[in-house]
Amino acid sequence: MEPSNPVNRSLLTQLLGILRAIHWSHWTSHWQARGNPSYSDHLLFERLYKNLEEEIDTLAEKIVSYYGAEAVAAVPNIAIAADFLGLYEATSDPYRRALLIETHLQNAVKRVYDLIKTSGEMSLGLDDYLMSLANAHETHQYLLRARFRSASR
Repeated sequence: MEPSNPVNRSLLTQLLGILRAIHWSHWTSHWQARGNPSYSDHLLFERLYKNLEEEIDTLAEKIVSYYGAEAVAAVPNIAIAADFLGLYEATSDPYRRALLIETHLQNAVKRVYDLIKTSGEMSLGLDDYLMSLANAHETHQYLLRARFRSASR
């Protein structure tokens, strides 16, 4: 059964906003990488933001399929993204910020997964998408933690 209730719509559109915010944050950090080893950091953030592009597109297409095109309207979704970014605005260290937002994403994915599963509206495709999303972002967390370890040597 595909999601159809308004609560699940809200959960998925919030997740979309979070993904768009993280994409924006990682892309901005990619431009702002400096110091030693700035080039490898530039590439790290590029890898992180580029991985998000297909995830964002897939989720948006699922939302449109379940709820219609108005569910992914730009202004409400970018407002969700802006609110999310505001939570981490005071974190000036881009690596710490990136790890914090990736951790926030993991918690959000788990919450969305659990609530939609409990509602009985989890399709196999959405289940697979959310599991794959969590897995990919565990890799992001690993890469960011590795960057912290190398910086502390």
